Amino acid sequence: MYVKLFDRSHIQLDELYQFSPPKYGWTLNDIDTLTLDIALADPKCTPANTRLGNHIEYAADDGTTIWGGYIAGHSFNDAKLTLNCVDYNALLKYRRLRAKQYGTMDYGSLVRQMIADCQAARSDDPIGLTGYDIAPGAIQTTREVKATDMLLAKIKDFCADANYDYWVDAARVFHFALRRGADKPQYVLEYGGEADNITAAPTLARDILNLANDVYAESTVTDDSNNSTTITSEQQDASSQSTYGLYEGTFSPNDGVTDQSTLDTQTQAALALDSAPADSITLTCTDGTLCPFDDLAIGDRVTLHLAPYFDYTASVRVLRMVQDDDKQTREITVGSVVYKPQGPQRRAYAG
Repeated sequence: MYVKLFDRSHIQLDELYQFSPPKYGWTLNDIDTLTLDIALADPKCTPANTRLGNHIEYAADDGTTIWGGYIAGHSFNDAKLTLNCVDYNALLKYRRLRAKQYGTMDYGSLVRQMIADCQAARSDDPIGLTGYDIAPGAIQTTREVKATDMLLAKIKDFCADANYDYWVDAARVFHFALRRGADKPQYVLEYGGEADNITAAPTLARDILNLANDVYAESTVTDDSNNSTTITSEQQDASSQSTYGLYEGTFSPNDGVTDQSTLDTQTQAALALDSAPADSITLTCTDGTLCPFDDLAIGDRVTLHLAPYFDYTASVRVLRMVQDDDKQTREITVGSVVYKPQGPQRRAYAG
């Protein structure tokens, strides 16, 4: 393993081979980090190589980039310098949108256009993306942004409408997906079984306090003559109602929902979030054939088996992974519901 250092324009400066084993992670629809220590006595530990904002990539021996981002902070302590880095998703964080009304287009085209508009507004300082991978099939929408809106926050907000996923990979390509990851039920994260790969007793907390298995939404549509009509949607999960009883809830769609199919899709997405008990758990795991790390990605669905906890078994989605190369372990955060870090406010109550 080695580290590649670049300037902000991604011109390579140097390579590091002497450093502490790093700790680095990936998170679904959010920014994650990498930290590593370099000896101040290392001749490659120079102000130019470690300048804040420089790009940094952690690579395998064959040159494959494992993690990519930029240096966001320094911590000096005695004879070492700690580099605190954020991944390439952060390239989108500190860019401001300009006020604009976007016409009707699908969500993938919308977020791509928002990025392009931010870049055009400050063409003197490139964002640094190398390309786009936009999945087709997203629903149509109409959106307005303000001059006080920030790019990454708005991408999160808009993608949350229908649980779409996005990320910037280690090659600085922006991805938009209807759903990131794949179903891999053959991979098992197990504790208390015959071949554990979870090394410490996990804490599992479950509740139905925020359950909603019958979700109602409405949106007011105003035409050019200032006439208003209200469209409504109600989505139900019969299986959840059979198991837990009826829990009704409401969903408030974002502004700009003007057609029935969009409202139905967003209400169905809200139902998917809340129709099962909210399970989220962080596990400390070791690599192996039960769940090989080299074939495990953010957004994948795998099987979780916690034998001592009433033989708890669930299909869970990988929400975050943090690799510790020093301990050779990986912290994996999983959840049994669709992950949505930000979204419209909803109320759920027992009916």
